[in-house]
Amino acid sequence: MRMNNPVARWIIILLAIITPLCLAWYVHFQRDNISCESHLIIVDDRSVVDLLIAFRLRSGSGTYDSTGEYSQSGKPTIAISNKITFNYWREEGNVIMVSSDTNELPKKDEPFRRFIPDFFHQRDRGIRVEIVRVNAASYLFSFGNSPALYCTKS
Repeated sequence: MRMNNPVARWIIILLAIITPLCLAWYVHFQRDNISCESHLIIVDDRSVVDLLIAFRLRSGSGTYDSTGEYSQSGKPTIAISNKITFNYWREEGNVIMVSSDTNELPKKDEPFRRFIPDFFHQRDRGIRVEIVRVNAASYLFSFGNSPALYCTKS
């Protein structure tokens, strides 16, 4: 079949140029625009931290929101929450996040906080994580070469 219509030829050429550019933009957009949620339960000898977590990363800035409960055996359950705003960039396959503001509640020092990186407690502290897209609907956050959090798209 011969194509004699020059307009049709130009349309095909333009589609051949535009389609890969659109796909490249979409892949880049998905990589730099992450919004996901996770349910995290940390169990220690005599205590449990139960959290709902939301991460949002978009074009170099992000937020982390968590709400949940901290319970120790024989003591009343304590409601806990944290809201962090941060800046981030990618470096060597990792995401570097530096907190710009934190609002951790309650303000008193609970034993579980000793095991959580400074990024979650203090401003101007950084953390390096690897964020790997597992499938179309989820991400795996790794910290120190260990899986730390499985997060599903919100």
